[in-house]
Amino acid sequence: MKINITKKEYETLLDILGIADWVLHVHHVKERSDTGKYKELEQQIFSYAKDMGFEELVSYEDLLKGYSPTRKFEETTPGMDFIREFEADSFWDELVHRLVDRDVLRLVGEERLSSMPVKERFEMEDPVEKRYGEEFYKNGLDNLTFRS
Repeated sequence: MKINITKKEYETLLDILGIADWVLHVHHVKERSDTGKYKELEQQIFSYAKDMGFEELVSYEDLLKGYSPTRKFEETTPGMDFIREFEADSFWDELVHRLVDRDVLRLVGEERLSSMPVKERFEMEDPVEKRYGEEFYKNGLDNLTFRS
């Protein structure tokens, strides 16, 4: 099968690959063995950058023996805006949910929580989640403190 895409679509595909690569690898110092098939496809797509007129966004690196996004790509891709938005939203969402889980667990105990019907658990979590959500919306992290 052959896929034909325009230059604009190729540029969008580069943005999508940048977002995907960030999600897969940003928190991993070492090379991941479980993402090889994604890297292979990324390399294949990157290999067309020069033919598509985007050599300023993707270049071949002899040291890496492969293609990689250039600094210009990293500075100009709209994908980074989506990544920053996603990370900010994820931070607040994850913080609230972890605090809710902790508080409800402390309140009812692990045994009761594990046997609690889903509806009852949601009814218990909902006001706690709203309280944290409102607090962080109004004050960010200003009122978050830790006891020693």
